Amino acid sequence: MLQKYARFVVNNAAQVNSIENGLRMLTYILPGRFADSELASEAIYTLLSFVGVYHDGLLTRAAKTGLLADKDGKPIEIEVSPFNRYQTRLSKQSDVYRITALMLSGLQFGEKLIEMAIVKKYGEKMRWKVVCWIEVAKVVLRLNLLQLSGRRMVTGSVIPERLVDPAQLGPVKPTAKAAATAYGETEGIDGKAGSGMMQADGVWKGERSGLKFRAVRDILSQTEESANLGTYVSTEARHPETVSPALSLVRQYTALGVAGELLFILRPILYVIGIRRLGKNDWRPWALSLLVELASRQMIRTDLHAASDRESPRRTVEKDELSRRKWLFVYYLLRSPFFDRFTESRMTRIADWCSNKPLLNLVGALIHDYLPLWQQYYFYTSAS
Repeated sequence: MLQKYARFVVNNAAQVNSIENGLRMLTYILPGRFADSELASEAIYTLLSFVGVYHDGLLTRAAKTGLLADKDGKPIEIEVSPFNRYQTRLSKQSDVYRITALMLSGLQFGEKLIEMAIVKKYGEKMRWKVVCWIEVAKVVLRLNLLQLSGRRMVTGSVIPERLVDPAQLGPVKPTAKAAATAYGETEGIDGKAGSGMMQADGVWKGERSGLKFRAVRDILSQTEESANLGTYVSTEARHPETVSPALSLVRQYTALGVAGELLFILRPILYVIGIRRLGKNDWRPWALSLLVELASRQMIRTDLHAASDRESPRRTVEKDELSRRKWLFVYYLLRSPFFDRFTESRMTRIADWCSNKPLLNLVGALIHDYLPLWQQYYFYTSAS
C-alpha cells in the first residue's frame, strides 16, 4: 500500500504540492471563522507538516535515482545545501540521533495542537502541566542531540530541508530499476546500497548522493589541445563548504559555547516554570527569559568568533542559525505582560486602519483573528 502511495506522489508531485499549499493557505484564514476553527486549522497544519516531511523524502529519493525530470525533460540536478549535508551525515552516523531528531520535530509539529486540545478539554491548570512536560521533553531531546553531535550547535530544524521543488517537475519517465529504488522496493541499483553507475556520456553518478563526476581520462580526451586538467579544475571549482567533510560545517563548541548552548536549550523551561510560579502577567519570567537568551547569544557568538580567528570564517549553517535565533527576539513583543501593556493596542490600531483599505483589509482581518491566539496560547509565541 505504501509503495502504491509513494508511486502516486512521485508521479503527481506537482499536483500533490498544489493541494498541500492550498490546504496550508486555508489554515491561515480559518481561525475566527467558526467555533473551534483554530483547533481545526491547527490540526490541518500539523497533519500537513508530517505528510510534507514524508513527501520530501520520497521526492528526494526519486531525484537521486534519476526518476525526476524538469519540464524540459532534463534530469533534476540536486544541489545539497550545507545544512542538509550536515543533518544527513549526523543521521547516518547515529540511529539514535535520527530517532531523536524525528521525535523533536514531531513535538514541534504537534505542540500547538496538543495545547489547544488540552485547554478545551481540561482547562488552564492542566494546560500548564502539559506545556511544562512538552518543554521538558524538548530539553531532554536537544541535550541528547548536543551530546550526539559532538557538542555542536543544535539547529532549529533538525531534519533535512526540501531538496526538490515539485512545481518545477515535468512528466515522470521511470526506468524499472530507478522506479524500484525510488519507491523503496530495493536498496539500490542491482540491490547494492550506495553503489554508483557509469552513464553513457562518461559521467559516474553516485547512487546515494546523486552527485556526478567525470573520469579524468574522459576530461583530458575531450578538452582542447591548449587546455589542461588544471584549467578544467579551476572552472569546475566548488565552494569549500560543498567539498569539506559534513561534520566540519558546524564546529565543536569550547566550554564557553557549550554553556551558551545549554542556556539557550534551558531557556524555555525556565520561562514556563516562572509562569507557573509567578503567573503569566508577572514581569519576572519575561525578563529572566530575555536575559538568559541574551547571555546565551553573546557566549555563543564569542565562542564562534574565537574559533573563526583560529580556523576559518564562520560557516553557513552557523550563520543561518544565529540569524534565526536573532529573529526569535521579536516574540518577546508578543508575550505577556509586554504584549498586554504595549503591543496589543498598537496592533489593534494597525488592524483597524487596514480594515478600511482595499487589499489591506485581509491583513487587518488576519491580525484581528490571531491576536487572541497570541495572547491565549503559549506555543504560538514560545519560540522554543
